[in-house]
Amino acid sequence: MTKPSAEEVRKTTMGVVANAHTVYIETARNCCGEAGLEAISAANIKHGRELGEEGVAQGALRRGDLKSIYEFFEAGHPFFGFELEIDAISENKLDLKVTACPWIDTFRARGASDDICYWVTKIDEGIAHAVDPELKMTLPMCMMKGDDYCIYRWEK
Repeated sequence: MTKPSAEEVRKTTMGVVANAHTVYIETARNCCGEAGLEAISAANIKHGRELGEEGVAQGALRRGDLKSIYEFFEAGHPFFGFELEIDAISENKLDLKVTACPWIDTFRARGASDDICYWVTKIDEGIAHAVDPELKMTLPMCMMKGDDYCIYRWEK
């Protein structure tokens, strides 16, 4: 038996992560409705802030520098497999165009609701708070909603 390649390990790991996201989001929705989803949102933002502060401490994120958010996520590509590029950037807004998502097929196969990405990416909103706590994240385009790609928008 041969050892799996790094790509095979990444794909398997991302499938497991996507399954876990689906389980906790859909369980919160089914058990607690909107209140459960809002609790997940708060927990994900808090966790993201912790990750973001670690990123600042390591120099991977820079306070006040929205481009560093892109650089932070782009550096994760070999580990996570998200393919992204800057779609638009200004002093107050960053749009990242995400053209490949390692979770989308698992989300769909597991029957996740089409808004799952909104709740999961609250982690990413929290990460960005380390750069600027006034940033809010939205998803004006989302593959789970049928778009060809996602737009992750952080804006003051």
